[in-house]
Amino acid sequence: MTAMDVEIQDLRVLRAVADTGSLAGAARALGLSQAGVSRRVQRVERATGLAVLYRDHRGALLTATGRLLLDCADELLPVVDRLLAAGTQGGPPGPPTERLRIGAVPHPALPLVAARARALLPSAAVEVRAGECGTVDCGTGGCGTGDCGSALPDLFRLHRLDLVVFRHFPHLDGPLPEALGTAVLAEESLLVRTAADHRPAERASVSLLDLDGRTCLLPAGRRHAALHHRFMTAVRRRGVHVEVRWAADEAEAAALACATGGVLPAYPLPAPAAGMVCLPLDDTAVRHRLLLAWRPGDRAAAWAHRLAEEVRESYAGGGAGGI
Repeated sequence: MTAMDVEIQDLRVLRAVADTGSLAGAARALGLSQAGVSRRVQRVERATGLAVLYRDHRGALLTATGRLLLDCADELLPVVDRLLAAGTQGGPPGPPTERLRIGAVPHPALPLVAARARALLPSAAVEVRAGECGTVDCGTGGCGTGDCGSALPDLFRLHRLDLVVFRHFPHLDGPLPEALGTAVLAEESLLVRTAADHRPAERASVSLLDLDGRTCLLPAGRRHAALHHRFMTAVRRRGVHVEVRWAADEAEAAALACATGGVLPAYPLPAPAAGMVCLPLDDTAVRHRLLLAWRPGDRAAAWAHRLAEEVRESYAGGGAGGI
């Protein structure tokens, strides 16, 4: 078998695996069985003689060979789709459908970003991919290092993104890459959530020093890894001692915080959970910016500053959590 034996459907499967992060997700997206997806991947690997995927507890990830093949697929598949559409319609191929892909951390301002982007590009299909940790939150670089400089370019390249919305902590994260354009969407601080009837809830804000000796509840899971890394780094740098207790999820962490008088670190949220209040942490170590990033020279560079300005004004004016 040679590279010429790779079929168009094989490339579609590879794109679906890259988009969903797993063979099962690709199967659901394409309406195939997982075994069928696995056979397609094996076909590509036999044709190239190289591994295109490796699997771990996070799912299926592309190898360097897989990413190179996917770059070629992303150039070929739109051409094939236009040719197929032209054959169906009996006319010349029309212009490709424009897509705007935005990778973002979960945040109350995200609907504004999507809405303003759609207004600026009404003919584009806006796709938003939200997630924490190595997906879009460069605060840990996917490995807890805080290396924003290496993480951001990889996000654009590996996930085929046009824009990235992410948090940057100047005192905790690595430097921003000079090769990317950025603009501020909001300036904020970490919060702590605590029971409404506990003494700190009566204050307008608290400092990291106020948390000395208190119980800190942390929900488990990769989705919270960037938050935990930044909060605990800031606590250590301030010389503050907290008793860390882990919870299965956010609901359990909130319940334990209410039961123990502890605190639960959090990013800005649309609203606190029932029975709890959110207090900003008044400390420079945990102040951060929500940033919009793009690659100079890409199509988004022409209007990204305008998008950021409109989102910043609307978000601040709506009082949706900016501090």
